[in-house]
Amino acid sequence: MNPKSLRFLIPFVLAGLLPAADPQLVDLLMPDAKVVAGINVEQARNSAFGQFLLSRAPGNGQGLQNLTNLTGFDPRTDLREVLMATRGDASHTGLIVARGVFDASKIFAAARADGQVTTLYNGVEMLNGKGGNGAVAFLDGSIAIAGDAESVRGALDRRNAPAALDTLLAGKMAVLSASQDAWTVSIVPVSGLHPHTPNENLNGLLQGDLLKSIQQGSAGVKLGAIVQLTGEVVASTDKDATALADVVRFGASMLQMNAPQSASATVAALVHSLAVKTDGATLTVGVGIPETMLENLVQMRSTRVVARHAKQR
Repeated sequence: MNPKSLRFLIPFVLAGLLPAADPQLVDLLMPDAKVVAGINVEQARNSAFGQFLLSRAPGNGQGLQNLTNLTGFDPRTDLREVLMATRGDASHTGLIVARGVFDASKIFAAARADGQVTTLYNGVEMLNGKGGNGAVAFLDGSIAIAGDAESVRGALDRRNAPAALDTLLAGKMAVLSASQDAWTVSIVPVSGLHPHTPNENLNGLLQGDLLKSIQQGSAGVKLGAIVQLTGEVVASTDKDATALADVVRFGASMLQMNAPQSASATVAALVHSLAVKTDGATLTVGVGIPETMLENLVQMRSTRVVARHAKQR
């Protein structure tokens, strides 16, 4: 299998949960997960904005067709739901579990033809990446498991003996997955997510203890005629939450001031719809973007990228 073809899958997996996360997928996640993200791929794909993005996705031509012919898998139609989880530490390990339609025998045959090997673990055939660390496995042709080899083996162990997730994490996942098309939740303090990030890499008002005051956070996207983006962080203190709210408002005003003339009206409308609230140590942020406006923003950015590349030639 061509590695470029494999890389093509990543945007669909990451961009692209049925309401309330599939319990079978949740049961496969590592019990010490601290950061989880989910996508209702089917619902997102069927939305107006999802169709717009699919129409502009790179590789919609012969490259995608070659991938589909090799593996029997078309990410535009065969994915239903995706969950991604990590421990939120410096181990760089993680797990992706997906609900969809997967022809394991065809995928493995294409991988073997590319020089990759498979092994049997706990009664399930597992594809091992050329580097020796990454792995992929399939359950019943409807669930795919991918990640580092240790995490994939752990998921296979849990398929008949699931272990409970952190109660706080599980509760937030249940709420978000039932109300959002794409979402993420973290119960790891920012200082824990990036323990080795030096202060000099944090700019302006986010330098130092303010960013480190964030103890947990979540975000979600609900697609529709108005695309709703929401976010929530819990800071160490009420004062920190208020300071973070001030940073968000300041950033929005700077964005409006520095917006190009062609996008000034759009940016002004977005800033006007921005809602920033604090409740004790909790900060919530929300913005509603008309779907047509979001399409225009994507098109404008694409036009600028094309123009910039043309100048560089």
